[in-house]
Amino acid sequence: MLDQYYMITNYDQLKALSDPFRVKILNMLIEGSYTGQQIAHSLEIPRAKIHYHLNELEKYGFIHVVHTEAKNGIIQKFYRSVAYSFRIADDLLPYASEVGDYYRHSMLEVLNRARLRVISAPEEAFHTTIEDVTRRPRLMMQAEIRATEAQFVDWLVRFRKLVEELDQLPEPENPDEAKWYYFSGIGLQIDEPRFGTDREPAVEEPISEQEDPSITLKEEEE
Repeated sequence: MLDQYYMITNYDQLKALSDPFRVKILNMLIEGSYTGQQIAHSLEIPRAKIHYHLNELEKYGFIHVVHTEAKNGIIQKFYRSVAYSFRIADDLLPYASEVGDYYRHSMLEVLNRARLRVISAPEEAFHTTIEDVTRRPRLMMQAEIRATEAQFVDWLVRFRKLVEELDQLPEPENPDEAKWYYFSGIGLQIDEPRFGTDREPAVEEPISEQEDPSITLKEEEE
């Protein structure tokens, strides 16, 4: 059983996860347990390189061996992440470069794992006879929001509480009707808008806390 989150408490741990390849391996081991050979085959990377990074991740407490199997006289170790997510302790936040690298690599890997989920999803996930877009069992949305940091953070707090409701859904009365669904989310400050908008940004003065943020929404089928 994985912990909900693991706290990164020292610089060496933070530095170890500043490597994008280790973040990729760690995300694989959040989803399941694998041997070094299985990871090497999946990523098409030499096994020796994989084992080096596995040793580093294990040394700093991010992964552990969950079971072993004997195959042709060789003991194979199956590794698994110790948690679903990893948080950086407040006293490490001044290491801006390493913290930034970790979050950037982690976000990119979340997007990559989401891409793989879309590729492997069953055909029925993309078929629908429901005319009302808001009632379709899938979501494809992007948005650009012009707001203060405080406005965006306040919205994220409400959004996280809404996502927590997913974990509290009651068991279906008919288990045979239940299906697995996947949800992924990324939100961060961007350099400039890309979707294009007719809105004229008010550059003369910042948005006040009372004003509504400007939103450019790009959603799936109209």
